[in-house]
Amino acid sequence: MKFFIYIFCFFMLNIYNAYAQKSPEELSSTCLGCHGVESYNNIYPTYKVPKLGNQHKEYIISALNAYKSGERSHPTMKAHAANLSDLDIEKIADYFSSYKSDEKLIKNSSIKMIDEANSCVGCHGVDGNSMAPTFPKIGGQYEDYLYYSLKSYKNGNRDNAIMKGIASTLTDDQMKILSKYFSSHNGVKKIDQMITATE
Repeated sequence: MKFFIYIFCFFMLNIYNAYAQKSPEELSSTCLGCHGVESYNNIYPTYKVPKLGNQHKEYIISALNAYKSGERSHPTMKAHAANLSDLDIEKIADYFSSYKSDEKLIKNSSIKMIDEANSCVGCHGVDGNSMAPTFPKIGGQYEDYLYYSLKSYKNGNRDNAIMKGIASTLTDDQMKILSKYFSSHNGVKKIDQMITATE
């Protein structure tokens, strides 16, 4: 009888462990393997893995769902997002959006507005810190990542009607100017784990 009780308890424990809800920190630990390493590069094409701290929760949820469905193409991101539940995705978004940037630094920016940014500010804001949660914050994002993103919209590797339309009008030099401008602002931040990628 004791043997059957032991088997039953063991079985129930395995079921509990299989379905036990993970914390936002546990779920995000895999993400931090790339997004938590300073200056960590995507292998090909080469660009810095984007900062996620202080990003809008709603945008992170939207992006993860897009990777999960295949709407956004990136093999590593699709593999990580594939088995995430809606609750998992929400917890990951909660984790990264909880890292707030210093609002004083954001508001006290002395960087002069550039003409090339006129078509960007309606959604992303003058300093790249969009007020609408569905539009990503791009202020403070890595310059090479912003440039890669604009090129991806222009060549069709990313599918967004608004961004595709805007990017299609930009020259390569204009994309570089915009990337430098928005990356110079404060906004999104890296999650500092005291780890730096080695060259």
